[in-house]
Amino acid sequence: MKRILLSAFAICIAVSSMAQTIQIDGVKGRKFKGVKSIRDGKGETISGYYTYYEVDKGEKGMRQFEFAIVDKGVTKVVNAQIALHKSAQINNTVFNGKFFLISFDDRKNKKIVFNILDLNGKIVKTRETPVEKKKNASSVVYPAENGAGFYVVQPIWEKGKHGYSLSKIDNQLAEVWRIEEVVPKGAQQIADLVNSEGKLVTWKEHGMGWKKLKPSILGYDANTGKNLFQYDGYDGTSTIMYNQIRISEDGSILAGGAYVDGEKYKTGNNTGIYMLKLNAAGKKELYTKVSNKEQIQEFLKTSSEGISLGKDKIFVEDLIIDGNDFVIVSEMFRKKPNISPYPAQKIRDLLTGKWVGDMSRTSDGKAPPKSTFEVMDFMLFKFNNKGELGEMKCIKKEEYNRITLYPPYHKYRGVTLAKEMAKLGWFDYDFCTTGKNGERIMVCKNNSEARKPQVFTYTMSGSYAQTKVNLKQEGKINLEEGKVTTFKVLRNSPGKIGVAYYQRKLKRITLNIETLF
Repeated sequence: MKRILLSAFAICIAVSSMAQTIQIDGVKGRKFKGVKSIRDGKGETISGYYTYYEVDKGEKGMRQFEFAIVDKGVTKVVNAQIALHKSAQINNTVFNGKFFLISFDDRKNKKIVFNILDLNGKIVKTRETPVEKKKNASSVVYPAENGAGFYVVQPIWEKGKHGYSLSKIDNQLAEVWRIEEVVPKGAQQIADLVNSEGKLVTWKEHGMGWKKLKPSILGYDANTGKNLFQYDGYDGTSTIMYNQIRISEDGSILAGGAYVDGEKYKTGNNTGIYMLKLNAAGKKELYTKVSNKEQIQEFLKTSSEGISLGKDKIFVEDLIIDGNDFVIVSEMFRKKPNISPYPAQKIRDLLTGKWVGDMSRTSDGKAPPKSTFEVMDFMLFKFNNKGELGEMKCIKKEEYNRITLYPPYHKYRGVTLAKEMAKLGWFDYDFCTTGKNGERIMVCKNNSEARKPQVFTYTMSGSYAQTKVNLKQEGKINLEEGKVTTFKVLRNSPGKIGVAYYQRKLKRITLNIETLF
């Protein structure tokens, strides 16, 4: 890596700003990672949006990325340009309420680079961390609550010592504390990390990739790194899998997702859905399992026009506290073979923009392997405060979103594939908020047609009524020249939403503010 350059103004990108709309041009789809909300403390409040994307190859051996920060009212954008070595990879961008941390891994030069960025796009601090081996040049970063720095997870690959380090750093990149979790064989890794002002909770897995994994939930003191508890994910019959984990206001831990029979699991299989609550000390308070075969499948046969639920068909996306109830929000999905001729499929995908991976021919000129990912109906599971399943609800969709999978995504399966597709924004559920009458509602999108995306809300009780949101700013989007590739609905002020469009053909991001009710 030769240098890092940050500036308050983009040189190569055209940005147009008008009331409640911002347009960013020159965005290359391959490196575009979507538009995300900037959280403003806890809860559902946000203070703006951010995104990053590649804009130019830069000087020899370099690539130029742009980091764009948009205000909450979508009236201005601040740009910061970052030059990094072509072998480096931007790994994470997170915001802790005060500062951004941009992490990128440079394996060729055996180092990890961290950049602290403020809301004005100004570099605050940079740190390069050298590593002995290329495969150790990897990092995952998480924001600490209330602007209290960040957490960094790095792999440890040494002879007889496999695992990871977990450290806390402040907003000047100084290390506050550091711990290691290693084993002599196999590996240990962190699947997720959540934290409150005083507590840190990690989901640890012993195993790698698609091999069998053994999970546990660990609690730490956020200020010192001292271990407070460890909860084994195996209950004597089955093993819980990571999907969603939360720390509630009283310090208890909520987890929900899929489970599999047996002591370990492979990420491609599951047996059903579970909901778990641990108290602040890590002791089990509530634990309920809902079987695919005995409960969910039978329910779907009678309520969803005979849909058959096999393996890997439910992905948990959110875990919501609604009064005295806990609600797991999920969507069904399906991976299936794609037998369309490669030339025809490629043309279709280029027109719609609905594909992921590398669609180019292989080095020997052969067509790349491909499959199809299909996002299906919503599934809601409602539990009472005793952990008892009170209701299952399937919300049907008129159309399903279908995306072509090219390498490497065509190899992924089950929950592993669903997680990757969720990161890329292909599922329809976006978030839960409060409706105009005080009820909890889901805010969801529909991009099945790729030309005219839609936004819907659903009440989370009673009739689960659907309401179509009138997108008044949509007329500012050129939907005839460029179909919408990815579409994201984001939080804003109460009663408002941010709506982000990406048109791969036009290399354009458009961000609008719309009225929800």
